[in-house]
Amino acid sequence: MKTLAVSLLVLSVVLHPRVIQAQWQLDGVPITTAANGQDFPAIASDGAGGAIVAWHDRRNGTDYDIYAQRVDVFGVVQWTTHGVALCSAINDQTNPAIVSDGAGGAIVTWEDYRVGFGDLHAQRVSASGVVQWAMNGVLLVGAAGLQQLPTMISDGAGGAIATWQDHRNGGVNWDVYAQRINASGVVQWANGVALCVAANDQPFPTIISDGAAGAIVTWSDYRTGATADIYTQRVNASGLVQWTPNGVALCTAADEQSSPTIVSDGTGGAIVTWYDHRTGTNFDIYAQRVNASGVAQWPLNGVAMCTAANQQTSPTLVSDGAGGAIVTWADLRSGTNNDIYAQRVNASGVAQWPLNGVALCTAADVQVYPVIAPAGAGGAIVAWQDSRNGNSDAYSHRVDASGVVQWTTGGVAVCTAADYQADLAIVSDGAGGAIVTWADLRSGNFDIYAQRVEVDFGTWGHPEPTVISVADVPNDQGGKVAVNWKRSGHDALPLQEISHYSVWRAIDLVALSSAEAEGWTDPATIGASFNGRAAFHERVGTTDNYWEWVANQSATHDLGYAFAAATRADSVAANNAQHYFRVLAHTSNPYVLYKSNAMSGHSVDNLAPAAPLFLTAQRVGPDVHLEWNRVRVADLKNYAVYRATSMGVTPIPPNLLANDTDTVLVDASAPTSALYYIVTAYDVHENQSAASNEANVGATTGVGETPAITALALRPNHPNPFAGTTELEIGLPQESDVSIQIYDVLGRVVRDARVPRMSAGWQRVALSDRGVDGKPLASGVYFCRVTAAGRTVTQKMVIAR
Repeated sequence: MKTLAVSLLVLSVVLHPRVIQAQWQLDGVPITTAANGQDFPAIASDGAGGAIVAWHDRRNGTDYDIYAQRVDVFGVVQWTTHGVALCSAINDQTNPAIVSDGAGGAIVTWEDYRVGFGDLHAQRVSASGVVQWAMNGVLLVGAAGLQQLPTMISDGAGGAIATWQDHRNGGVNWDVYAQRINASGVVQWANGVALCVAANDQPFPTIISDGAAGAIVTWSDYRTGATADIYTQRVNASGLVQWTPNGVALCTAADEQSSPTIVSDGTGGAIVTWYDHRTGTNFDIYAQRVNASGVAQWPLNGVAMCTAANQQTSPTLVSDGAGGAIVTWADLRSGTNNDIYAQRVNASGVAQWPLNGVALCTAADVQVYPVIAPAGAGGAIVAWQDSRNGNSDAYSHRVDASGVVQWTTGGVAVCTAADYQADLAIVSDGAGGAIVTWADLRSGNFDIYAQRVEVDFGTWGHPEPTVISVADVPNDQGGKVAVNWKRSGHDALPLQEISHYSVWRAIDLVALSSAEAEGWTDPATIGASFNGRAAFHERVGTTDNYWEWVANQSATHDLGYAFAAATRADSVAANNAQHYFRVLAHTSNPYVLYKSNAMSGHSVDNLAPAAPLFLTAQRVGPDVHLEWNRVRVADLKNYAVYRATSMGVTPIPPNLLANDTDTVLVDASAPTSALYYIVTAYDVHENQSAASNEANVGATTGVGETPAITALALRPNHPNPFAGTTELEIGLPQESDVSIQIYDVLGRVVRDARVPRMSAGWQRVALSDRGVDGKPLASGVYFCRVTAAGRTVTQKMVIAR
């Protein structure tokens, strides 16, 4: 390694040219603030750390239309100001549902009243905000009566499957139907497939994928009379129901069971939660798992998530990534105001956290309508409407897989702007955090806002720096890379919170031995030692990562930063020594810091050249003529020629004969003993290549003796470079015709001479600098090819005028 020093780089040279200012801001970024009102937002991931939000929108007058907007991971809205119109047909379009299309865009469905009664339409929008299907959407279902409250999931092939409550059968009771639409906007199941047409009402269906291009749907079911039970049905990719006609009962306990929500169990089945009145006094929270064959897996009528005093309502859930789920709900056990609680249940139906759940928020006043997203490693992020400040605000909290809340007691504020924030929806950002969207009344009309919450502290926006490249530092003698990063979203006035950045280099990205990995050194206190270096350890899943401190950089509100960081090992031909780096943004609180992504790179200009090829050696009188093929690398410096009197020449100083920039060398008045030669190449950073092949000449019997010529040979022309004429020395093993051709660097023959019947031995031939047209050739590099005695040899020559 050339150096361990680190230094600042000129940002205009190495900083990524597309760095832009982050747009997340305190209390959220506006998705739309168009005229009149926008509410009921729905959200899906864009697959790149951002999200796509859809909503119904009254900007065009008294009727609702459907609009959508994409916001990236940094909070920058990507499409037309105030969003892209997915449907602006006459009358109302309301209650949108949204899923990712798997290609950075989304598919949205909604209730549509353009013909006077409710049908369902759908539209696909690309990652660039361009609608993909017919203007104002394609008809998903247009049966008689009303179709309402669609929910939807991806079909895993660029399309989607939707379910809804349907009034087509006489207009008396709600039934449950489903429809699949492919990536091209073509419906796959006629006018929808009936999942349940049992007696009385079946309202409020929700849906998840079955993992095989089909879906599992659950709903409230009044087939037995005045109180609802919980049923479910599976439909395959072809639209065929898979379980008992009209569905499988998950709970038929006494009294009311209602408002089920559903999540995949990861093995083709599902986990369903609902609120449950079986005690006849209060609503509690229950759950049940059903396998891919439609068989309930837990005790009859489900297992209790919470049976605490008073009411528990609005349950929703997310997978824990291990076959179980995390359930959250609004909880009135205090007797005065609703709070937010959660419980984890494993794949066997056993609650994993304390009886009746862990409290996520018990702050003053009311907390209601929780929404939930996975947070990685078996945990979750929950957001809710919160009235602790007098108005309805948005708050959130993270709970880990063990049921331990991770952020500030009572949760962290997502938005506390004036007036009212409602209708929250949430999606994972793919990095452990989440993006929350809501309808916001701060302006006097409902608008749509969104905010990102990061995973470690629940901080708003994108406080983590983002490493955008780890690139070679050109012409630096090797051993350093430029670590370039985009600033923290909190490294900006007037809300400057970042004091400095620290740069860290991976010691190893796989688990080290327990002896090496003893303990934890917090990166906030760079003072403890890891084998003599400041370092910290982190566990990601089951992988242990170890990072050593490289340097600190003050925060100066710049859009981006760069640092020349030393590598721990030089890059060589056999191993380019890939190095991983990350950057931490530090605040005034030494234990609140934000970790960037990890990115790798190496020093490309510190690679040794390839070995020279085809070294030849030949005695000519008292000299030995050496020639080899050129090594073609941009940073080549010269060649080193080594000589020894025995086989196995090594490239060490006692054997060094000469350094030269050319590919020919004369070992003048060489010793008369047997000689052995090798050649290596050096680059401008003093990296040495491997050795060439070993060439040798035999011993002579007398000074000046010229050995017999056994094959066609060609000595370097003299003079070289030349203008006018130069002389070739051609060695012939026998009498032969001789052909001499001169080629330019493009491979064109520019001179062609033939000499008949030359005698064996060394012969001299004068060669002019004129081409086949008789005109002098231009200055430059040429190649002389001599053919005689059944062989051809080529050498380089230079014309210089």
